[in-house]
Amino acid sequence: MDRRSFLKIGGTFFAIGVGCKFDSPAKESNFGITVDSNRNIGHLARNAVSQAISQNLTTDVLIVGGGIAGLAAASSLKGRAFLLCEMNPKLGGTSSAVNIGGTQFSQGAHYDLSYPGYYGKESLSLLERLDIIKWSGRNDRWDFVEKKYLIDSKNEQRCFSNGVFMESVLPNSELKQNMIDLLKPYIGKMLLPTTQIGVEMHWLDKLSFYAYLEKYLPITAEFIESIDYQMLDDFGGTSREISAMAGIHYYTCRPYFSKPEPELFSPPEGNYYFINKLARSLPKESIKTNYLVVATSKQSNHWLTDVWNVQEKRKIRIKSKNIIYAGQKHLLQYLYPKAYSQFKDVTYTPWIIVNIELNGEVITSNFWQNDYLSPNGQFLGFVNSKTQYSNGNRVLSAYYCYPSVYHYLVQEIETDPKKIVDETIGYLSTYYNQDLTKYVKHAYVKLLGHAMPIPAPGFLTKQRASLVDGMSFAGVDSGRLPLMFDAMDSGIQAANVLSET
Repeated sequence: MDRRSFLKIGGTFFAIGVGCKFDSPAKESNFGITVDSNRNIGHLARNAVSQAISQNLTTDVLIVGGGIAGLAAASSLKGRAFLLCEMNPKLGGTSSAVNIGGTQFSQGAHYDLSYPGYYGKESLSLLERLDIIKWSGRNDRWDFVEKKYLIDSKNEQRCFSNGVFMESVLPNSELKQNMIDLLKPYIGKMLLPTTQIGVEMHWLDKLSFYAYLEKYLPITAEFIESIDYQMLDDFGGTSREISAMAGIHYYTCRPYFSKPEPELFSPPEGNYYFINKLARSLPKESIKTNYLVVATSKQSNHWLTDVWNVQEKRKIRIKSKNIIYAGQKHLLQYLYPKAYSQFKDVTYTPWIIVNIELNGEVITSNFWQNDYLSPNGQFLGFVNSKTQYSNGNRVLSAYYCYPSVYHYLVQEIETDPKKIVDETIGYLSTYYNQDLTKYVKHAYVKLLGHAMPIPAPGFLTKQRASLVDGMSFAGVDSGRLPLMFDAMDSGIQAANVLSET
């Protein structure tokens, strides 16, 4: 999951649950399983519509969604009163985390890299203001303040490919070097936020990454499988599904080929670290969790939005001048169809994260990212918390990415999570060449049915209205790459749009 080294390989999608060397744990295994899913939120929304209003609130700006984008928007409103509503019990969205033994562990996006000076100034300024980054003139970039969360390069990653450990999953070859030479001219031009990429590069968003590579390189099936693994890892789609702009951006958005390499920043809680920093900078009374938006309507000069308090089981009506919608855009078809039409092209991929908490020090090798390559293309590997700054039990956080048509899996896994937990333990046991079943203390399953918008051809450069009837839009599914920096900038720009009205 670290893009710097070009050293990943993967496969296309095959049947789920292809066999492992170790059998799945026995049915009588005694560890517990906790499932985190908001699949039933839709049922709550339907039931809430008929309920009476129990309270009326008024604010200047209502923000829907408590992920990076929503919180960045709140941080950029320049003194305007706001209420932020997040339907889940905790903030975070796809940068969420779970508390295990008093320590937060990532259940979503889990790392970032130091930022070149040519990135967007507004997001860099916000990160600096939050004391997350500082300028390094010696390295000509923005590095992270808390060095304890950097991953040592010697423990950075290892690849397990179909039963064999490999030094690199994409061995050095003439084809690999040709690709590096082909993409190097784009370094410094593939910016973040992606909205700052020059129009002269927009033609790259009109064709697939596969079509681009095929045009310029004598590609092989094995080479494309390698590229596909990386594209699935960050963008949720293969080289045939994503645009050339997205694929080239993956390899050239930072000067990976220079020395020193960008810092790899990965706290145990992953990008929830950024969520915490943002939330702590905002007034607590303005942030509402367990607040599910169930209906909204535009009046002559204001919005009326009905919100279901999930915990207290009562409905609240919020009157606001504006709305910043930082939630998943597919829900707009139910909340405000007029705004939804421009987002109908967005396709989401489901992600599942399985955190396995272990008892005892039974593992001796410690690598941060462990790529796992097998005929099951959905299992992308796992993060080992012992390489991070953590005093808690060892937690192995496994990641699965599924094709967009597999949304039904979320319901199946919510009903029967043991199957995917057992499968995960099987993969981990094979990797470490020992049965880990008896050392498992607890398993935590996070279901993200609409985790990642696929940057298909046309997605990044499509013209979308930034404001509809006083509603502005934030989030990477508004036409951005699914990256933390793009999410943050989308929130900043959504707030800026309102300041201009």
